[in-house]
Amino acid sequence: MERIFEFIGNHTILTGIFGVVLLAWIIYEVSRMTRQWKEVDSLGAVRLINREDALILDVSNSADYAKGHIHGALHMPPSKIEAGNQQLLKDKDRPVLLYCKNGQVSPQMATRLTKLGFTNVNLLIGGLAQWIADQQPVTRHKGAAKSGGKDNKEKKDKKKARAERQKAGEDN
Repeated sequence: MERIFEFIGNHTILTGIFGVVLLAWIIYEVSRMTRQWKEVDSLGAVRLINREDALILDVSNSADYAKGHIHGALHMPPSKIEAGNQQLLKDKDRPVLLYCKNGQVSPQMATRLTKLGFTNVNLLIGGLAQWIADQQPVTRHKGAAKSGGKDNKEKKDKKKARAERQKAGEDN
C-alpha cells in the first residue's frame, strides 16, 4: 500500500490524468444506463423493422436524405421534431428507429423524442454510414445521383450538347 502512495507522489500528473479519464468514463456509463432510448446495430435495426414494424425516422439534412436513406424512412429534420410534429405524435406507442448520416445528431433527437412521450426509441449505432458499411440496402430520391446531383447534371448537359452537334452535322 505504501508503494501506491509513493507512485502517486512521484507521478502526480500521470495519476491526475488517470483520475480524470476514470471519472469521465464513469459519468459516460452512468448517463448511458439512465437514458430512456436504446442503441441497436444494423442487424437489430433490421429485426426491429421486420418484426415490430418500426417507424423509421431519418434526421439528416435534406441533401443527405436525398443521397440515400433506409427504405421506408420518413425525413424528419430536427426542426420538425423540436416543433412537436402532430403527425409524428400520433405514433407515440409505435417502436421508432432513429438515425442520421453518421450518428452525430440522432442522440439528441432520441432524447427529444423520449421527452415528447415516445416509449420505444431505438438509435442506429453509426448512423446511415454504418448501415451502408454493413451492406444494407438504401433508397435514393429520384434524380439524386450517387456522386451528387451537380456532377450528374453536367454529364447530361454534355451528352445533350454532343447529340445536338451530331444531329446538326447529319443535317448538313
